[in-house]
Amino acid sequence: MLDQLPHIKPTTLKANVTEILRQLIIEGTLAPGTEFNQAQIAEQLGVSRGPIREALGQLEQEGLLQSVPYKGVIVTPLTRKYVEELYSVRTALELLALDRSITRMTDAEIDHLDAIVEQMRVAARNGGLSQLVEIDLHFHEYLLEKADHELALKLWRNLEVGMKRCLRTRHKIYTFLDEVVGSHPTLITALKARDRVLARQILSDHIAESLHNLLANWPLEETLESSMLPTKGQ
Repeated sequence: MLDQLPHIKPTTLKANVTEILRQLIIEGTLAPGTEFNQAQIAEQLGVSRGPIREALGQLEQEGLLQSVPYKGVIVTPLTRKYVEELYSVRTALELLALDRSITRMTDAEIDHLDAIVEQMRVAARNGGLSQLVEIDLHFHEYLLEKADHELALKLWRNLEVGMKRCLRTRHKIYTFLDEVVGSHPTLITALKARDRVLARQILSDHIAESLHNLLANWPLEETLESSMLPTKGQ
């Protein structure tokens, strides 16, 4: 499974190891529940265990890895409970941002959001799942940036890695990736009209639909296996 991992140059070691492992987890190459084998990964990357241990600490802080008694370090499972909690916090932060940004954004900034949606359409047509996830999140992050609320933006960015995992899972359930564009254009229309009530409803429904689609297609076996994994203190 890990035969194709790239070797990295010593001069870029610290910068690259964590990012490579983060992407392997987000993309599912290191699947939820997989034991994090430091020796194997160090060998495949062509590095010593030191940088792997440093990366491990960072990835645990981000919630991508966790220590489990009798199993060692594993890739954090994507449980239904985690996804529901993630989306509840995401909803609160984005609605807060919308309330503030809708009165602050200029017409040019709303046009920029429209351009981001067009980028989503292009990525969908080209079958670029990774790029589509990044652009999708960029759309929502831009709303946070325009809200002029530093703490909300910081909290949202702390959720970003988890959202990337969820979005990659969610986007795989669509027959056509352009379905991901969804209600983004309608939200932009409401923003242009400065219709706060309508914009809140569209955004709330958009996030709720995303969560519904994700959970409706949740792999039953993975859910059951994840729920049976021991956690700290058990």
